[in-house]
Formats: sequence, C-alpha cells, structure tokens
Amino acid sequence: MVKDEGLCFLCLAACKDICPHCKLVHFCSQDHLSLHRHGTECLPYRAGRLPDKGRVLFATRDLKPLDLILIDPGTVVGPNYKGRPVCLECLKPVEGWEKNKTKRCPVCRYPVCGVECAKGGRHRVECKLLAGQEEPTYAPVTPLRMLLLQEASGDPWLRTNQLMDHLEDAGEHPDEWEWYNKEVRDTLRDTLHLGDRFSASAIRHAIGLLNVNAVCLQFPKICGAPCTEVGKGCYPIFAIMSHHCVCNARYFVNPATFNMYVRARVHIKAGEELTVQYLSALNGNYRRRQKIREEWYFDCSCRRCSDATECGSFISAVRCFKDCKGYLLPEDSLDYQSLWQCSRCKSEVLQEQVSNMVEGLEQELSDITDSGDFAAYQEFLSNYSGTLLHPHHFLLTTARRNLIQFLCYSTPVTERTGIQELRNRVQLCRDFHTVLAKRASLHQALLVAG
Repeated sequence: MVKDEGLCFLCLAACKDICPHCKLVHFCSQDHLSLHRHGTECLPYRAGRLPDKGRVLFATRDLKPLDLILIDPGTVVGPNYKGRPVCLECLKPVEGWEKNKTKRCPVCRYPVCGVECAKGGRHRVECKLLAGQEEPTYAPVTPLRMLLLQEASGDPWLRTNQLMDHLEDAGEHPDEWEWYNKEVRDTLRDTLHLGDRFSASAIRHAIGLLNVNAVCLQFPKICGAPCTEVGKGCYPIFAIMSHHCVCNARYFVNPATFNMYVRARVHIKAGEELTVQYLSALNGNYRRRQKIREEWYFDCSCRRCSDATECGSFISAVRCFKDCKGYLLPEDSLDYQSLWQCSRCKSEVLQEQVSNMVEGLEQELSDITDSGDFAAYQEFLSNYSGTLLHPHHFLLTTARRNLIQFLCYSTPVTERTGIQELRNRVQLCRDFHTVLAKRASLHQALLVAG
C-alpha cells in the first residue's frame, strides 16, 4: 500500500493511504475505497473546496461524454411526504390496496406489492415501528428511515451528516414547518410512541437533511410514458456536486437498485469542477430560479439565468396581453419581481399576472399527465402555441416531449402507422428539436432533460 500524507478523496479527512490502482486519490477507510472502485476501474472524482461554494467535486482525469464519473448507492430512499400510494419497499405504485389484503403489509398495514416486499430489507427495519396508526400516512416514513440510519451509525450516516440541513433558514417557511411538526414530528413522537427514542431536534434535523439534499425519484408507469414522482432519495456523494443550469454531468437512478449513476455530458478536463442540474432544464428561468431559492437557499446567476431570452430560446416568453403579436419577457431576469415588457409595443405587466396565467396552464398540463389521456397533449399544443405562449415556451416543450414519449410506444409493432400520422410525428420532433438547437449551450442543457 502506498503511503503519503493527504486528504481522503471523499470526506477530506487527513490520511496516508493512496489508491494502489490509479494512484490519484487518498482514502481514509475501506468503506471509502469501495466507493472509489467500480469492478476493476477507479471512478474519476474527488472532493475539494472552493472559497465561494464550499465542498465540491472535481474530475481526476480527462473525461469524454458518457464516461462514468461516480456511483452513489444512496443512504436513505423512501416515499414522499404525501402522494399516490406506493410500495414501501420498491416504491412502485400500488393500486387497490385498501380492499386487497395481499397489497397491505400484515403488520403495519402500509401498501406493499406483496409478501416479498413486506419482508424486504428496506421495510423490515421500520415495519413494527410504523404499526399502530388508525390510517397509514406517508409523512413520517422517510424521516424515520433517516433517524434509523443515524441510530445505526457507521459510514453511511457520517457521510449523510456532513450535508447541510439549512435549519437556520426554516423561519422562511413557517407554514411548511407547522405541517412537518404536526404530520412528522407529532406522528413519530406521539402517535407511534417514539418520543423517548427520537428527540424533536433529531426529527427536525432528519427533515432538514431530506428537504435540502434528497433528489426526486421519477420512474415511468409504463415504458415510454411520462415519468411520475414516486419518492425521494438521499445521495451524499451526489449532494456534494454544485448546481449549474448548463452543467457538465447528469445523473440517472436505477429503479431496480436505487443506485445513482453520474456520467459526463461533455468533455471535461482533469481538475475541472463537476456540476449537475438540481432541476429539469425544461423549466423556465423564473420557475427554476424560484425553486432553487426555495429548496437550496441560493440565487443562480449563470449565463442562462442572466439572459431574459435564455440563450435565444424564449422558453419563458408569453404572448403580449394586448394582442399586438409581440411577446413578454422580464426586463431584469435576475429580479423575481421584475416587470415583464412586450418586445413589440413595449407595454408592461406585473410578474404576478404572467405567473398566474402560467400556473393555470401548468395545472392543465399536469392534469393531462395524471389522466393518462396522452392524446390530449396535441390539443394543448394547438390551443396555446402562439396564442398564449411562445411556441418555444417550456410548457409546450414539455408537452411535446411527453407526447413524443407516448407516441413511440402507443402503436403496437404489429400495426402500421399511416403516412400522414408519420409526417405529424416527424414535425413534432422537429418542433421539439428547434427549441433544443437554438443555442449550443441550451441545446446541451435540454438534450438530456428529464
């Protein structure tokens, strides 16, 4: 074993052991060495610090597009605080569980796929602790898994506990925390009688870690269908990576194992910072920056965020309310309350007016996805493209993407698609590609948007 003073590639603890294979990183334990190795390969990343960002990840060698950067097995995976019924073991949607005993865990009465999932390793640890509720609720489940991780101690918890919980900013969302206190803290401590085991501060810390660091888990209900949100997962290695709206890496979570894989999207030089998108690049500036501020407590001011046209894509532009055939964009893209000005008549409207209209249309789009009536996406596109929204608007781009995914699998391979329908589908793809190709940087950002 090679010995030399240095810092662990992952936790930055002082150590002397150097990877005997690549000789590029130090490691402090066998646990961390195992996260550096993948089969016979060494994964090309290391942690470091930047003055304005804190802990970040860097590439340890030159990378090509699609090169595997890291694998994060995650430390906590579970259902959302509320939402559609999912199996507590595998997070697959469970239909009809209220009337089917085989789809309920016999001990805690939560939805499960069957006997195998009821006895699964992820659920088995918490099962008896969750029993005793009149009606099972999802709110306490994933925080409980975080608390059990803390009890187990070990390296997974130590790495998770290095992350920020931003509890000092909790005062910015009093209504939200009032809900957490009632639905999570009180359920765990009072309803489930775990007050002697888990303190209110520990529960609060667990919620903070999940809210700031967990990623949304979205998997398709059927092959090719738009993804549906099923839960969240905490991935401490991935969480070290900084956000950038035009990033150089992307992640994928395997729904079978919940392992996360991060790959290069572009050529990356050794020593370059590794960055990812915390949110889909399909979101427009205002929505994306607002969500980043609410969830991660910083304001992004990258080149895309600073440009009202978003690199010439007009992905947030809406039709002028005076019907002059111009389009409204914010006068100052970095000001959340900026007036929106028409490109043609120069009239101005409040940001709130634009936001209210977009939110209404977004709900309509969400209802289409939830209904499964994917053909309704075409009606959505016909109704609003160029009338209320710029043809490149992120809601229309999202509708095109979802419709393309659906159409790829809607016709059985044994049936032939008519020539006119094929032309329509080609045009749909061209319209989608037009938005992606507006500018090279935005093209790269959107090309792999989920």
